[in-house]
Amino acid sequence: MSRKRFSQEYRTYGEWLNAQPRESRYAKRIIRFHERFPGKSLKELKGLRVRDYDLSNNPWNDLSPEEKRERLLSLELLRAMRNDEHFSPKLRELGLSRDTAVKHLGLNLRKERGYWHINKTDRIEVEMMIYDREKGHISIPVANSVDRTRIARYHAYVRFAIEDNNPALLKRFEQMVVIDATGIRYRFETDVERLYEIKDAEEEPEFFEIYQS
Repeated sequence: MSRKRFSQEYRTYGEWLNAQPRESRYAKRIIRFHERFPGKSLKELKGLRVRDYDLSNNPWNDLSPEEKRERLLSLELLRAMRNDEHFSPKLRELGLSRDTAVKHLGLNLRKERGYWHINKTDRIEVEMMIYDREKGHISIPVANSVDRTRIARYHAYVRFAIEDNNPALLKRFEQMVVIDATGIRYRFETDVERLYEIKDAEEEPEFFEIYQS
């Protein structure tokens, strides 16, 4: 199968790039877009809109169900790369296309000297579940990677505390606060007995659904 031309005048991107100095704002924009979407033609790169190439700043609730699924997978890619996993193998493992990952991670993902790199932190919004001291088990819009990591660590310690019946494991979270994307503050539930109650309440509906059917 023959590869599509980059433009009517130039067969490849390389020919276009080397035909003349590419120092204009327009040319730099095309170069930046081509780095992120190498399969697109010059016409396609010219026509890209912000929404086409960067959804990273879009609030969680503005995404479609499919875009939410893609964002979750893209954030899993980001997490894996921060743990020193490589870009392409992780993409294949997740079943995610490069264009989709680029679109959801925005400028948090960049290519330098042929290798993909990620920022140490990000401000990509996603919905996560927490055990709140006042409201119980709720979902909140989490605004950044610092709070995502904090919530994930909290859930891990909740599991250990319940399995080992060791309330002391949750003391580190007693004064910790999470502020969601809308500015609302939450305090982690650290009372193991209360956590048992919340988890029992979660399991009961499922129990009745099974036996009613």
